Amino acid sequence: MLFRALGWLLLAMAVAVVVHDGLAWWSEGSFHLFGLGELWSQLDIGSLNGAQGAVQRHLSGSFWTSVVGPVLTVPAVLAFFGLGVFFLWIGGRSRAPEAPAFIGGGRTRRRRGRSGGLS
Repeated sequence: MLFRALGWLLLAMAVAVVVHDGLAWWSEGSFHLFGLGELWSQLDIGSLNGAQGAVQRHLSGSFWTSVVGPVLTVPAVLAFFGLGVFFLWIGGRSRAPEAPAFIGGGRTRRRRGRSGGLS
């Protein structure tokens, strides 16, 4: 249930980024897919700078430039859409669907033994 909710949230974020990219294209006249880092910097530049400082301070400066930097250049719509579909797939295969019951939910019935009746 949690993976499915997260998947739908990520797909909604992908739609929001498509709308943002479309409005930017309409107002500026040139099409440009916003990357994760560019979108993050537009939403909250302080947290991006804080994350960069924390990674460089606690892990390594080269980790930011060689791992995190390229991840932040990925187009946001592709990242959100891909992760959303992945989480929906994981959430859909977590358990087998239960057979619906008429009253009282999907509780299984107990089977009576051979001497289940009154004697």
